Amino acid sequence: MASSREDETINTLRERLGQGLLNSWVSRPRRAYVHVRQGSHREAISALLNRFPETTISTITALDLGGEIELNYHLWCDGTVLTVRVTVPKSNPVTETVTDIIPGAALYEREVFDLFGVRFTGHPDLRRLLLSDDWPSGQYPLRKDWSPGAGLPLKAPPSRIGNPDMRDASSIVNVVVGPQHPALHEPERFLFKLDGETVLDVETRIGYVHRGIEKAAESLMFFQNVHLVERICGICNVAHTVCFCQAVEEIGRVEVPPRAEYLRVIIAELNRIHSHLLLLGVAGLEVGFETLFQYIWRDRETVLDLVEGLTGNRIMAEYNTIGGVRRDISPSIAQTILREMRNLRKRTSFYREVFESDPTLELRTKGIGRLRRPEALKLCVVGPVARASGVDSDVRRDDPYAAYEDAPFNVPVYDEGDVWARLMVRVDEVAESINLIEYAVENMPSGPFRVRVARRQPEGEALSRVEAPRGELLHYVKSNGSAYPERVKVRTPTLANIISFREMVKGYYVADIPAILVSLDPCFACTDRVALVDADSGRKWICNLRDLRSDRWRKQP
Repeated sequence: MASSREDETINTLRERLGQGLLNSWVSRPRRAYVHVRQGSHREAISALLNRFPETTISTITALDLGGEIELNYHLWCDGTVLTVRVTVPKSNPVTETVTDIIPGAALYEREVFDLFGVRFTGHPDLRRLLLSDDWPSGQYPLRKDWSPGAGLPLKAPPSRIGNPDMRDASSIVNVVVGPQHPALHEPERFLFKLDGETVLDVETRIGYVHRGIEKAAESLMFFQNVHLVERICGICNVAHTVCFCQAVEEIGRVEVPPRAEYLRVIIAELNRIHSHLLLLGVAGLEVGFETLFQYIWRDRETVLDLVEGLTGNRIMAEYNTIGGVRRDISPSIAQTILREMRNLRKRTSFYREVFESDPTLELRTKGIGRLRRPEALKLCVVGPVARASGVDSDVRRDDPYAAYEDAPFNVPVYDEGDVWARLMVRVDEVAESINLIEYAVENMPSGPFRVRVARRQPEGEALSRVEAPRGELLHYVKSNGSAYPERVKVRTPTLANIISFREMVKGYYVADIPAILVSLDPCFACTDRVALVDADSGRKWICNLRDLRSDRWRKQP
């Protein structure tokens, strides 16, 4: 049944589009859909922004319908996830960009262009996002009629392979196949444009560890995909499994036991504490405060021990499943969790005092890498990055799931928008996570922790959102009535936040780059190499993060 908010968003579009709105429906509270005529999506998004100025875009989901490509613009609008749906012919998949209306859609349009071949006219930088530069033209791997074949004709390789010299430094990449440890960084390429020591601009290239998980999910059963999506990210693995399981449970109308919902809160918040402590420790390391790094990571080990006691695994929890969780909590583990949370609360208070008063942290983080609230809304950033810029949003509160609707907690928000604020949000969130874990343990209902679920799911679709440690995580799942999903779409928080790195780094010094980048907490994380360009001379050279922390980045030709 639609609420007044859902009705209001749909009525806004009905008044603006008239006959251009073909259909509308509400699937459940805080989920509304509208199907508009081809070309009317821009007017629809403009109308929503005029009526609700803080509307943001979460992602664009594309589906191959045979003769058409369906585009779903998922928007967070006045407390409702509103999906604006439009189709384009597969024979000529062209539509207008919305980046001039909502700049946060830039990378999402590039993703759809890369994987489905939809061209967005007017896009300022429509080029590959995930696939390699030698990927052949006309090959779109997420289309249903695509098959890799035996001899995929790759484009001609670049003229230089390996480690180019200074003249070719812009093509330097550092490729690592797969994550090797949650604390290690995945590859990414940045091209910084410098004027002396000042950063004028940066170009980001991602996709070096793109593993085709969305395509692989189509060939696995729903219950098998729980294991697959958990491996999207070693640190946020719990968030991915909760998000995917919730989508399948909504499609199959599965009633998850209340006890399982509370257990999901416990493991999700332990996962959040683990992620935040990891990041805060690395942040200390990046600004030259190695003692802080050692202290925080020592406490992180305690959290990993608790995760192991609850789930049997330290990193890849393998805890959530469709219909609940895999293991119950024992009384002894519950008491251990409460005891360690009391100890960790004292440590968190100490770390908060350090971040507020230490002169080294103040010098390296305060006033550095500012992202103002208007830019944060325009770029549609999420999680701690958004909350550090004065955007008061949190999926756990705004679109509650699991047992978060029952549990009291605060959402830390800072207005400074700098590196310090982004780190402080995470410090405060550790304290809130401790409160949530204690509440869940002490108020957990009795009963089963799992229900049996059929392998085959009915036809339907669902959009699931959770608040991962890095921000809003989204899974879209569509079922065709079989045991295999028709489509699985994943939007991670890093893809939403990395677009803001360019705004954060402009005008700051090269020495500030590591602190600014680590404050984003990107999942592929800090690059091993970067290419630096002097704006006056055009000279290019390469260096690593260790060089950036010191003066060794000033290499001479």
